Amino acid sequence: MISSPAITAIVIVIFAALGFSGGFVVSNWRAASEIQRLSSSNAVLSAANDKCAVDIRSVRDAVNAVRETSIQREKDAATAMRGAAKVAAKHTRRARKTSVLPPVAPQYQCEVVAQEQIEYVKTRQQND
Repeated sequence: MISSPAITAIVIVIFAALGFSGGFVVSNWRAASEIQRLSSSNAVLSAANDKCAVDIRSVRDAVNAVRETSIQREKDAATAMRGAAKVAAKHTRRARKTSVLPPVAPQYQCEVVAQEQIEYVKTRQQND
């Protein structure tokens, strides 16, 4: 018959093998669980990343639209300023011309004012 220490050694080897294989099974189970959890987290993070990329694209498009609008407004403002400078120069010339005119005798002031109004209306109609 087999001696008692040999049986004990065989039993110890069997239990050690069972213990190691149980450890590997538990380790594989934990690793599979961790992989599943990480895959789930990866799916959530990928969706958030895709949404973020879409948001970034829309913000860039909006910034480009604002920039283009700003450039167009600057061009329109420059054009308007050139037109306003011409009108201002015209009014300035007219004001200087009026300021250097000699005073009108009191008996002729009504006729002169009437004539100035007629000229003013004619120039307004030409500008419109």
